[in-house]
Amino acid sequence: MSTHDPDRDNASLRAEAKLIDAYGRTINYLRLSLTDRCNFRCVYCMPPDGAPYMPHRELTTYEELLRLCRIMSGLGIYRFKITGGEPLCRKGAVAFIRRLKRIPGVDRVTLTSNGTLLAPYVEELADIGVSGINFSLNSLNPEHYAAVSRTRAGPEPVLPVMVAAAKAGITVKINVVPLRTYNDDDLPDLTRFALENGYHLRFIELMPVGLGMTCTGVPPHEIRAVIERDFGPLTAVDDVTGNGPAEYFRVSGYTGSVGFISAVSNMFCRQCNRIRLTSGGFLKSCLHSDVGVELKPLLRGGANDAAIIAALRKAVREKPQTHAFGNVAPENSGQRFLMHGIGG
Repeated sequence: MSTHDPDRDNASLRAEAKLIDAYGRTINYLRLSLTDRCNFRCVYCMPPDGAPYMPHRELTTYEELLRLCRIMSGLGIYRFKITGGEPLCRKGAVAFIRRLKRIPGVDRVTLTSNGTLLAPYVEELADIGVSGINFSLNSLNPEHYAAVSRTRAGPEPVLPVMVAAAKAGITVKINVVPLRTYNDDDLPDLTRFALENGYHLRFIELMPVGLGMTCTGVPPHEIRAVIERDFGPLTAVDDVTGNGPAEYFRVSGYTGSVGFISAVSNMFCRQCNRIRLTSGGFLKSCLHSDVGVELKPLLRGGANDAAIIAALRKAVREKPQTHAFGNVAPENSGQRFLMHGIGG
């Protein structure tokens, strides 16, 4: 099991930020989607009957991804989040993560998963040096869990996987998207579960992107009021390891934490440090924008590293100053904005 602390290593690399956008933001974090396939059909993510998946030949190959990651690590990107769809739906995902972790300059590699396919890989992921797993767990109530995920699955098989991950030294975070009529009554139980087990719970505000526009979220201030009613005051902390914009709080008497990722009600774009690579090789500079660059034609057309670096710099340079969740364009409900195809 690795005890490597990426936040204290490669200080010189981070000090010399090599990818800075037009607004002075340092880009050091890539969310990398391995696949648009998923074994869930979550109401805010995918249509009930699924969506047309990208043909396998159109997916960015592992070799292409590794080449991109080597180039990006040389530009100061040292944090990588592996996403999907469900990333473990793609054969060879864990072997890819092992090769990614060996790239010089790559410090922090984490994974987002619904946890249902993770059990056989926990020890291997720990051995590789994966530092954290974000589990999507929207309810502990089997009926509510199934309603959100549109599967017959329940949360029970995922819970021991969390225990195994934590025991192996992997930081366990739980991602919850609070939704009216689906899981809004379950938030206290989820909070208690996370706090009592020492996990880091994050409430992710529903974003008006893709099928998220068809659901109704629960405002963060309302969630906080419910938690403080049941558990007492929340005390802000900044000692929870993470890649992104979550605001974390402690509750007296517990080792776990409660976080809020509130992209709509508390815009955090000025602190944005990320870009996204879809499974088809499109580099998105902002979740809520189509600004970016198609990298796959360069990779398959014989482009040298200098050409790819130029494309990366262009995408970062054109990164929007803010998202536009308050002014949602109709096209943001289209296929290109379905979350399973973006990588979260």
